Amino acid sequence: MTTVYVQFTGDTQTVIMCSFCGPQDPDIYPNQGEVDDTDPRYLVFLDPSSTPAAILKAKQDQKAALLVSASQAVTPVFLALQLGDATDAETVAAKAWRDYYTALQP
Repeated sequence: MTTVYVQFTGDTQTVIMCSFCGPQDPDIYPNQGEVDDTDPRYLVFLDPSSTPAAILKAKQDQKAALLVSASQAVTPVFLALQLGDATDAETVAAKAWRDYYTALQP
């Protein structure tokens, strides 16, 4: 993820009106802030036809795809655990994955 320097339309910081490659003089460009390049406000700024609902759906789809990919990658570790062949490092990794996966669930 990349930090993007932006100027908002007001103090509420809900709508981005321009972006910069770095911080600017706040007397000339008020209401500045920093957002991540995945921030929905920034994505709408880049593509005004995007809606918050469309952005949320895309992010949820991306999350689901990443979880599937990660689950497939960790499957051999869980198999090793079930067979009793897991190393200490694999056991730690499996527990960390379980905790991470649980934290991502609604």
